[in-house]
Amino acid sequence: MDKQPQASIYGENGHPLRYVIVAVVTLASFLEGLDASIITVSLPDMMGTLDASLEQISWVSNGYLLANVIIIPMTGWLAQLFGRKRYFNGSLVLFTFASLMCGLSGSLTEIIIWRVLQGIGGGALVATAQAIIYEVFPPREHARAMSLWGLGLMVGPAMGPAIGGYITGILSWPWIFYVTVPFGALAVVMVSLVVPESPYREKVKKIDLQGLLLLTFAIGSLQYILVKESSLDWGFLGNGMNLAVLCAASAVMFVLRELNIPYPVVDLRILKNIQFTACCIFSFMQALCTLAIVFVTPMLLIDLMGFSALETGMIMFPVAAGTGLSMYIAGKVAHRINPYALILTGLAIFFFAMFKYSTFSFDTPKADLYLPFLLRGIGLGVIFVPLNALAVADLRPEQQANACGLLNLTRQFGSGVGIVIAASVLGKIKANFELVLANAVVPTQPASIVTMSNLERHFIALGVSPDTAQLYGLKTIEYANNLIASSLAFERIFAIFGLSLACVIPLLLLMRKQPASGKPTPARH
Repeated sequence: MDKQPQASIYGENGHPLRYVIVAVVTLASFLEGLDASIITVSLPDMMGTLDASLEQISWVSNGYLLANVIIIPMTGWLAQLFGRKRYFNGSLVLFTFASLMCGLSGSLTEIIIWRVLQGIGGGALVATAQAIIYEVFPPREHARAMSLWGLGLMVGPAMGPAIGGYITGILSWPWIFYVTVPFGALAVVMVSLVVPESPYREKVKKIDLQGLLLLTFAIGSLQYILVKESSLDWGFLGNGMNLAVLCAASAVMFVLRELNIPYPVVDLRILKNIQFTACCIFSFMQALCTLAIVFVTPMLLIDLMGFSALETGMIMFPVAAGTGLSMYIAGKVAHRINPYALILTGLAIFFFAMFKYSTFSFDTPKADLYLPFLLRGIGLGVIFVPLNALAVADLRPEQQANACGLLNLTRQFGSGVGIVIAASVLGKIKANFELVLANAVVPTQPASIVTMSNLERHFIALGVSPDTAQLYGLKTIEYANNLIASSLAFERIFAIFGLSLACVIPLLLLMRKQPASGKPTPARH
């Protein structure tokens, strides 16, 4: 039975500069989240400048995500190899420099290469920041510290589309990368000055090159499948099937190897801790549902409701505001309230918000959008703080870097799976509704005859010929059916992903409450 110290390694009150440290690592995490989403609104402009197709330009985002996912599970091992502070600051330097070079890139190949390198640097920032925070704060302040850090973590991605749209509109797309550079440089200097090196660093005597290669093959092929699933050949010996076999074989060999060697690149033995494993599964589903919703919401606002990219970013901003506010409050009260009560409260708020989302239509007034967006953010923030505290409550300090890496890996996987599922399901639901509506319009039915007659008279009154009026009438009905089908599809998709998160509730039975006094519960293996 493992036990943690009841106080931080820096004493009962933690590191004297712990709040400065959390501000610095929060800035780094904010920049990583910002750069992950700021590019989405600028992709059309980049396509024109770089003479790239939609599929080609997608690798500017996919390359970053692929590198990010591959590096995350290695963060604990690399932090032990180089030292946590040195690894964190080195990753921040790489992230900032790569951002500068992305802006200076003159070709598609250049920017993809620099985005991959930026993803390698950015992948370390979130997990390593968590480990630093847990180390410099005493256990009783972990929830409060995580709420402060989570504010930057959640606000960054939410602000990305609005900031990206504004910068691209008044300047040009390279400036979405330049904006990161001065803040990244400031963070590098501050990390050098105030962040301490971890005393739990252990000398790594041997590099698990086989494990690294297997991990890269498994995660890389899986990420590629998730991104390109619809365009792959899934027939016998097709490229899709070959990638799936490579992914499965690499994953199995990786797991078997990591469980049976003394120097694993990812210590999977930590998954023997039931509470940590339950939190990982919970985080996976939360990320899946959340990112699926984030993915389809701009389509609703831009394609169906007709808002601009900048308006869309501002309409979605209450999610970030609600998340930040609720995380701050949850961090203040987490040590006095049962974490299960907080998580269930957050889920209830989230479910209510998704119910409101499922009532959105193409004619929903703009003013009616803000409250559901705010409530969704509040629900997510209330869940985030106690879930992260429970994830590490049973772990020793030297296990936390590896645990944070695995926890963030599950979130990244959930995000990728959620986006792929959302895109596929939304398209299929819309196509089904379009077919139903098209079959419902029978030209010989009295209602259809009256509708077409009214439309033809309307267009003739506008000065067009009878033949053209008939064509316009048919196009109007087709457009109306498409609009209604899209509206119904968005309603259905929000209901599906809103309710899907309910399947994680039984996982709460596998978790135990961290005592309010800050004394950790013994680990279970």
